[in-house]
Amino acid sequence: MKTLSADRRDFIGYPTNRVVGAVADATKAGDAISALLGAGFHREDIDLLHGEDAVHRLDLTGEEHGFLARVQRTVIRSFELEEFKHLTDHVEDVRAGRFVIMVRVRRRDQRIIAADILHLYGAVFVGFYGRWAWADIPASGQMLPSDIAGLFARAWNARDADALASLFDEDAEFVNETGLCWHDRESIRQAHASRLQRIVGTSMLAAEEPNVKLLSPEVAVVYARMTLSDGTSAEPVTSSAPRTTIVSFVVHRAGDRWLCASAHNTYLLPEEANLSGPSGVTI
Repeated sequence: MKTLSADRRDFIGYPTNRVVGAVADATKAGDAISALLGAGFHREDIDLLHGEDAVHRLDLTGEEHGFLARVQRTVIRSFELEEFKHLTDHVEDVRAGRFVIMVRVRRRDQRIIAADILHLYGAVFVGFYGRWAWADIPASGQMLPSDIAGLFARAWNARDADALASLFDEDAEFVNETGLCWHDRESIRQAHASRLQRIVGTSMLAAEEPNVKLLSPEVAVVYARMTLSDGTSAEPVTSSAPRTTIVSFVVHRAGDRWLCASAHNTYLLPEEANLSGPSGVTI
């Protein structure tokens, strides 16, 4: 992946007013950049550091950037400032092949949004470089859009139609794999309650790692591959073989939670299962 700053050779002395995190996966790093741009951050406010160019720009000794850079590095190293430790960590991340993303923020709300996006795409060691100090920004512990698929599967496996319906808006839409459409939370609850009552035995629904497309800080599309195993049912036409579907959820932030406004369940034919990408979504 080409860094956003590949044409810059400027020294990163102290990344003031930047939220920083390291992402291991190239695809997720690219998705994080896209989400940041979609959230309103300008391209010139985002640095994606990767490869030898990034090591050069971070330059822990300052030797590659002249007298002032050497003085700056000597000062923060001599006083054992925490900032130097984190800069060292960034260099180690880059040398390990990870992608270090730095986002310039001008307001506190931007700091929270940038950190949320980095956490959403798997960033570690997310922190903020203020004017005088570095501060860790841990994951908020709040629900993430990607959680919706696992919560759906958990409610199904508990045979809890109320918990399943609580994931949806009052006026949510749900289209099942046969094309039936339910137009509100109560009809979604009733339909799943009826189906769950007909399932016997140990049938379990497993959700694989979902794909998340953040449309804005408040709205996301989540795709998850789900497999229903041991599909024993009171319905004689229902096969007992495992069945796999792709479920797409359109979700939005609602306080500390994410709620589903629309869901669409699509049956995955067995021969198509072998054409799926790394995340399980058919290509």
